[in-house]
Amino acid sequence: MVATIVLIVILLLAGLILFLVAPGKRRDTGKFERKAFAHRGLHDNPGGIPENSLAAFRRARAHGYGVELDVQLSKDGQVVVFHDDTLDRVCGVSGHLYEKDYAELKRLRLLGTDERIPLFSEVLAALDGMPVICEIKVPAGQDAAEICAKAAPFIDGYKGDICMESFNPKAVQWFRKNRPDLVRGQLTMNFMKEPCGEPLLTRIAMSHLLVNVLGRPDFIAYGDYTGDTAGFALCRLFHPMLAAWTVTSQEQQDQLKNRYHTVIFEQYLAQ
Repeated sequence: MVATIVLIVILLLAGLILFLVAPGKRRDTGKFERKAFAHRGLHDNPGGIPENSLAAFRRARAHGYGVELDVQLSKDGQVVVFHDDTLDRVCGVSGHLYEKDYAELKRLRLLGTDERIPLFSEVLAALDGMPVICEIKVPAGQDAAEICAKAAPFIDGYKGDICMESFNPKAVQWFRKNRPDLVRGQLTMNFMKEPCGEPLLTRIAMSHLLVNVLGRPDFIAYGDYTGDTAGFALCRLFHPMLAAWTVTSQEQQDQLKNRYHTVIFEQYLAQ
């Protein structure tokens, strides 16, 4: 009797875990597969082409690459393309991006060049139909719904192939509810190996994709090639599209091509 109860409990737990990690029903993601997406544009930071700059996006377009980019909100609600929560590394000033109006932000320069923080609308115009993976950035304490609602109309109006992804499962969930036809992705990595300051339970849930129950993503963008987490391995059983980030050499890309459908790359010219 005890053995039967234990077996039932194990089966129920297994079923629950599979329910949590399951992605959405596989849709046609072919327009994003077998392509190379330039991480934050085809940038060359040491060479004067900063990441997430109009110059980097135009360079990617000239080489025929899709791009991965990051969007977040300025203090006055403008959708801008920028990766970091703070301005220190890229702009050389202290403070969070969301603490400044866009009028202040556009006076800053990226990595000592003449390039500035661009608006999302400017970037999409420069890309002119090239494939885009748009990462929705939700800094700690900020509202995922607000940035999603502000970014969505620009995504709607883009004439090329575009999808969204986010580390924040609430952002993925927002697009599931409000733009169900848009291809959406859950970003993840092994947060147990590289702690990010989040609580332990959050790191476990993110590392093992237990958050998939919220967004039911079409694809998983995974950032650790040394081994799958248990949750990622289970999610793979459902055959979602898989994107590898951030790939930094052609050799690494070639090693991953049989396990991943697409790559997000930097530091080389992907083939």
